Amino acid sequence: MATEPALGYIPEDLSDDAKAGLLALTEESTPEQAPLAVNEHLIRHWCETTEDGNPLYLDAAYATSQGHPSVVAPPGSVMTTFSMPYRWPWPPDGREPAPHIHYQIKELLNLPVGIITDVEIEQHAALHVGDTVSVSQRLVSISPWKKTRLGEGHFWTMERYYRNQHGDLAVRETMIGFGYGREEGAGASGAVAAGGWSPAVEDVIQGSETGYAPAPPVEKYWEDVKEGEELPPLVMPITVTRCVYLASATRDFSPQHSNRDYAQQRSQAKDVFVNTPFNMGMISRFMTDWGGPRSTVKRIKFAMRGSVCAGDVMEMTGSVTRTYIQDGEHLVDLEIVIQTADGPVTPSTATLALPSRTGAP
Repeated sequence: MATEPALGYIPEDLSDDAKAGLLALTEESTPEQAPLAVNEHLIRHWCETTEDGNPLYLDAAYATSQGHPSVVAPPGSVMTTFSMPYRWPWPPDGREPAPHIHYQIKELLNLPVGIITDVEIEQHAALHVGDTVSVSQRLVSISPWKKTRLGEGHFWTMERYYRNQHGDLAVRETMIGFGYGREEGAGASGAVAAGGWSPAVEDVIQGSETGYAPAPPVEKYWEDVKEGEELPPLVMPITVTRCVYLASATRDFSPQHSNRDYAQQRSQAKDVFVNTPFNMGMISRFMTDWGGPRSTVKRIKFAMRGSVCAGDVMEMTGSVTRTYIQDGEHLVDLEIVIQTADGPVTPSTATLALPSRTGAP
């Protein structure tokens, strides 16, 4: 099949299923609502990153003086900030969102590596705080086999449409992708990643090692806990991408947590390493994974005796050291250790309040 009216060109070496899959992508998909509304925090985070001082994005009084109901979302932010699905838990909200069309095309063409070469956006309407974005997409065209300095493969053109909650088109985005990494003629379709919105992200963050969804919440009562009881161990691979996630999530851009050269040269560490809030967050998660969502973290104290770096596997173990009632609360003291293959790095103690079967001391 060298030519199809709906697409213009489909590679002959593809399976019939792959050809049908590509043709199906030429129809604009059903708009899919993004998981969060446009909000001031992420607008300011965007401007903090780009150092964009446009008062239209930062000053509500100025924005309203220009006829807007609130500050405006910068044009580029809609491409990811206000439209990207969350990677965890997966699928978000119990539903399986459509992956970015770029990954769908790459997989159907069985091209291991895919990059974006050209992008164009047309802004039709501003997005404001409180707006929600829905995204639809379609495949426009595929090129014949091409040879480039990167390798040999196919180019493709795709469009994405970003609409507000009223169905008004806000942004039209046209992108050209290029996929390569196999020989011409080896066109059997590749496998799709098991979870997460980006196969590349899941690969480098080692998502398959930790799973794509939380375990069902436990229902633990104070009366059932025994001193000496061990908590289920928790394992978290730490990668550079995980460190970038935590730097953005904690808004801690101290370079030793996201800049490998700085971490190695200035901090004398083997690589970038996790920060204090991440350690605190992991200890808190470790406690409530065991105690359940009705438990309450009362106290955490830890000492950082070493670093957990990219390339390490963070391993957490813990045990119950005391159970008691104080001021009407049913409390459990815990001893928790974060360690790597090099040994313990973050010993800690903590206290957790648990629900009681009696509801009273």
